[in-house]
Amino acid sequence: MNDSPQVKWDLLAWRPLRAAVMSAAFPVVLQAAALAAVVALAVNGLGIGAGLKAEELMTLRKTNLTTLVVWGLWWPGMIAIAVLFGRAWCTVCPMELANRIGDAAARKLGWPRARLGKYLRAGWFVVVLYLTLQLLVAGVSIHRVPHYTAILLFVLLGGALLAGMVFSEPRSFCRAFCPAAALLSVYGRNTPVQLEAKEPSVCERCPTKDCVRAENRNRFDQRSCPSLLRPFNREPSDGCVLCLQCAKVCPYGNMGVGLVAPGAPVRRKALLKPFEAAFVMVALGFVAHDTIGEVGWFDGLFHTVPAKLSVWWSAIGFDWLEALWFLLVFPLAVWLVIAGIGYLLGHCGNLATLLLAAATGAAPVIAVAHLAKAAAKMASWGGFLPLALRGPRGIDALHRIADHSLSAPAAFIGLSVLGWVTLALVLGMAWKTWRWARQIPADAAVAARTGLAGAAILFGAVLVVWGWPGL
Repeated sequence: MNDSPQVKWDLLAWRPLRAAVMSAAFPVVLQAAALAAVVALAVNGLGIGAGLKAEELMTLRKTNLTTLVVWGLWWPGMIAIAVLFGRAWCTVCPMELANRIGDAAARKLGWPRARLGKYLRAGWFVVVLYLTLQLLVAGVSIHRVPHYTAILLFVLLGGALLAGMVFSEPRSFCRAFCPAAALLSVYGRNTPVQLEAKEPSVCERCPTKDCVRAENRNRFDQRSCPSLLRPFNREPSDGCVLCLQCAKVCPYGNMGVGLVAPGAPVRRKALLKPFEAAFVMVALGFVAHDTIGEVGWFDGLFHTVPAKLSVWWSAIGFDWLEALWFLLVFPLAVWLVIAGIGYLLGHCGNLATLLLAAATGAAPVIAVAHLAKAAAKMASWGGFLPLALRGPRGIDALHRIADHSLSAPAAFIGLSVLGWVTLALVLGMAWKTWRWARQIPADAAVAARTGLAGAAILFGAVLVVWGWPGL
């Protein structure tokens, strides 16, 4: 029986924070505030930007409060939070609240509901939704047009509400329909900051197991785990959204949030799930596209293929060909190279097992590279926030910047500094993951290290270009 504490620097041991977390208002008040903010942003973006020219949209996306907050602050911030603190964003996510409202309404009315099918439970549809979102970004510039962003926000809120009303599983939207679910699941598994049982022996001796009792599940507060997890025996990337209901209902105060010991259940060394691996394989392409796009000449080189194809297939248009390139063709080529090297180095399994292990090895490096892009975007867009708060619709600031009566705010941090800092993080993460590969089955270690090396070489080179602008 293991009596050693599994959580160090437990945040819940800090009395002011514990008092706030244990309140019945947590996290619903934070979610309600986030819900109100999302609705306000959606209303603010309606009717703006659809008829403007491409060069005008490049400025409007930063001066309009809706696109600035959603694409310049919220989305990059969610990536940063996932890499550093796991799924902490889910604690305040308004979509989860909308999903719960739909679920509560359906239970109150007593109408029959469907169950999530095997495909939805396996997570594949969230990958499809993320791909769809990336296609909309590339093909119709949804991230630059406030009106389109507003529609997206309403669709997400409506989808979360509808999922709760249609499907009987708890948190059905989070499990099967959230377009960020795969990203949060993959990026959030590498941080040591997790929720875990502090003393395993306390949970083993617990006679009531309140954190999993079915009769506690539909309470407003102090519920058993709404995600149907076993908090005392967690799995890596198990879908915990840090609602902390298990901490509230535990009669012994045995759940903690902090630096979790490497041997704790939530930090077991395990391969990614198939849908997570599929996300990583696609992520390599769009993170490469986003990071390479920060340097003009490098971006032009990366887009040589879609640029030439757009001359031959002008009816399709460059934007859609670009999306096809970085979401499918480029990552497919990279993963085929990784697979070939993996077999040359001695991988004996089939292609599916090789790619699963290679994606697992590459995931931490891709997450840090995505963090680099998130930091660069927040640094370059953040200075526009005072302008957007003074004029939320952004049209006046757009015109003033266009006629040079107003200077566009400069970036907070230079790309060169970000490049060297995140290159150090990539190298540190690569070293840590290389050592981690010793702890997985030998038949997967070769492929995992091959995927790790491939991602580290690719994104290390990109970050060197960031840090050395004279190249």
